[in-house]
Amino acid sequence: MSEECFALLPRDGLSVKDGRGWYTSEVGRGYSHPWPLPTTVRGALRAAWGQDLMSNQPGVRLTPEAWERRSASLALTGFVALRRDLGETSFTPSHRMWPAPADAVVVAGKDGEPARVERLRPWWPDSEGVITSLGPDEDRAREALWHPRPDHERRMGKPSGDAPAFWSEADMVAWLMRKDIAAPATPGPGHRTDAHVAIAPDKQTAEDTMLHSRQVVELLRLEKREGAAARVAVEWALGVRCRQPEGEAVTGFPSGVLGLGGRRRLTEVDRSTVDLFACPEDFQPEPSMGLKLVLATPASFERGWLPDGFACAEGGEPEYVGTLPGVEGRVVLRAALVPRAQDVSAWDMVKRQPRAARRWVPAGSVYFFEKVGGGRFTTVELRALWLASWGGGRDEALGQVLPGVWELPPECGA
Repeated sequence: MSEECFALLPRDGLSVKDGRGWYTSEVGRGYSHPWPLPTTVRGALRAAWGQDLMSNQPGVRLTPEAWERRSASLALTGFVALRRDLGETSFTPSHRMWPAPADAVVVAGKDGEPARVERLRPWWPDSEGVITSLGPDEDRAREALWHPRPDHERRMGKPSGDAPAFWSEADMVAWLMRKDIAAPATPGPGHRTDAHVAIAPDKQTAEDTMLHSRQVVELLRLEKREGAAARVAVEWALGVRCRQPEGEAVTGFPSGVLGLGGRRRLTEVDRSTVDLFACPEDFQPEPSMGLKLVLATPASFERGWLPDGFACAEGGEPEYVGTLPGVEGRVVLRAALVPRAQDVSAWDMVKRQPRAARRWVPAGSVYFFEKVGGGRFTTVELRALWLASWGGGRDEALGQVLPGVWELPPECGA
């Protein structure tokens, strides 16, 4: 089965509209997601695959319905953010950027001190046995989830408003192995607002109904670095691994430039290899009693924040139990650090209408686990979880995780 790896390099920014209205107007603004969604990239790849198929098979013309049916099995199997200095010739795993994990708080420094990172660690809940939620079911299991506390509670300060949205490969690997790191300071992609206007040819004045603006994610930018005399040009890109429909692989896919996001902005293709998604060799965590999973991409679970396959046994302990890919035996979900849900809308290119909105668990969310009956998570198990898929939407690269060490509180015998 053919699988392609490449980087997508948008040359004029990207605009990926969120669900706040599908039409721009005089009084409206097109709002963009801060980073392209996997489903947007897969949609662009399906469109490009159809074009390449027709180019490679003279006489073949796909109707919208035929294109939708034949491209449906094109799968996005990997999706990472990349960043490098402009002029570098290839992307490597060291260029990967990961969403900031929810169990890290960047604290602003005082009196000229640099910012620092505080680690949140789940502990037994202070209100154990007390029910305060009013859910339709499983209140006791939800109340039994552990609560996050800072590792150094006395040092905790005000969270920084300038915390970056992405962490470098080196910082993330160190964090997953529970090593202390300096506060990440790599600037994220830039943002700009494009204003659009149309001139009425007969009046030579602006058309009120065509005056609008839209947010654009800028992936080429200049950065000021300490000790450098001049600013350095950097570029962000989308690392992609995809699998073509079985039996209909197109040689050289994708050919040429792609149209990506709103207005199909031109995007170059830079070929790469599967090494771009591999588990780093220096990620060799010690076996641990606790495991945490950081979402590298948004996740789609049937029950909202609760991972698929996890349930509270009737009449048993009030806790969520399930299994994880690559992990032997059953595990207990101890804590979940999940920011506000991400609402996602999409456009049906065949029916020319919006698709039903979906709610995803945002990238950067963190889940914590113990093995049922105790036992350590081995190094092999942790490495096997690197970018493993979890939950639904696997053909859209949803639910891909990064494994890390969770040090249990001393009361748990860690």
